[in-house]
Amino acid sequence: MRRGIADLHRRAEISRRATERYLDALAEVDDDTTLEELIRRLGQRRQWNGRSVRALRPFAEDRPWLEAVSRGEFTLNGFRNRDLQRIFFPQVAPTRQEARRRTARVGYRLRLLRAHGLIRKVTGTHRYQLTTSARKAIAAILTALHSSVKQLTPLAA
Repeated sequence: MRRGIADLHRRAEISRRATERYLDALAEVDDDTTLEELIRRLGQRRQWNGRSVRALRPFAEDRPWLEAVSRGEFTLNGFRNRDLQRIFFPQVAPTRQEARRRTARVGYRLRLLRAHGLIRKVTGTHRYQLTTSARKAIAAILTALHSSVKQLTPLAA
């Protein structure tokens, strides 16, 4: 995008949307929904683009992926396959075949998250954004995982 006044309205629109996404992410979730209700649909198989997709396991193997996509650095502009590869594979791939394997591995997780409605693709780009419901569900899951038994016991009673 050019820096002149010709693109001023477009730049303002993009900035406004980015600011709204950031403020929505920072907004306190003031909801009475239980954790069970939030993750019920995540624990079921789904059909997506004519294919069956496995259930999410947010308290087991899918936890690091949920933590990665909910990082603050991805709030404004979203994230790409390449961004997640840098998080999960810090070293450069030694071979072209290994680079393709890593891309496929991250792509599989992106399809999984997309099928469950946690992320959406930003049209015309290679980027993804967390959905509003995903932001709430992931925040609740990660809060529960990081809470101590002492903190959770009074809430369970």
